[in-house]
Amino acid sequence: IMVYLRPGFIVVIVGVTLTAVSTLVVGFRYFCRWYRMGLVAATDHLIFVALVCTWGNTVINYYQDESSRRFRPSQLRDPEKRPKLEVSLRGTLVTWYVYRMTYGVALCFVKLSILSSYRSIATNRRFRRVVNGTILFVILYTISTTLASAFQCTNPAASYDTSAYLAQFDKSRKKPLQNVKCFNPTKLWLFTGAVNLFTDVLIMGMPIPTLLSLRVPMSKRLALIGIFSVGIMAIVASCVRMWVMALWAESPQNSARFGTDLLLWGQVETNAGIVSASVPFLRLAW
Repeated sequence: IMVYLRPGFIVVIVGVTLTAVSTLVVGFRYFCRWYRMGLVAATDHLIFVALVCTWGNTVINYYQDESSRRFRPSQLRDPEKRPKLEVSLRGTLVTWYVYRMTYGVALCFVKLSILSSYRSIATNRRFRRVVNGTILFVILYTISTTLASAFQCTNPAASYDTSAYLAQFDKSRKKPLQNVKCFNPTKLWLFTGAVNLFTDVLIMGMPIPTLLSLRVPMSKRLALIGIFSVGIMAIVASCVRMWVMALWAESPQNSARFGTDLLLWGQVETNAGIVSASVPFLRLAW
């Protein structure tokens, strides 16, 4: 018997599973830091905030599935069916509006946690300056993109207005709706995806020269590099998500088709970042 699972429901299952794994890893990290070192620092609290944000994104994914499952994308083109699905559509638009901001905030705290751990062990003045500069960039970049997402329209409520959204599917409409002034967010989302990928690669590559220069046996240096290389999972997920986002942004039809893929890889990227940021501290258990 074939059992059909909605793509949105699969996103929820994957999100809950991955975030539960991240919760166990972060909990074990706190255990190692407190009971092995007697110290819990800012880097630990930052990753905890990232974990809370990720659980928040998982809850949002659940409501995205609950609202979107009540209608099919093809029904959006039929004016006669629109009144029946307006409430569900509004729920979908609201959850996507919130998700665009919380997703970036979660990634920000993951990166700040990793950079904070770099800062605590940095002995080279030049390396410390690079870390401090990257921290400042990540904070300012996240604030600016979050505000840009929040004020995509001069009136933020227009971002999740159903009539404005449905107007995209009216081929006969030649003029935009009056009193609805929004910028096209596609370029912003593609830009944020590219910057996220760039900062992922930059942050994961930062400690490698320092690790190679440590006066420890080569086997231990390679082991340390291997631990930090777990972050490659986050980079791969970021690459795939960037590709999916390019497909998703091509048209309103594609946004409905590839929306669940975008959410799925967002979960993989964020949770891979949390795990890769925590793995180096788990060595304290042995």
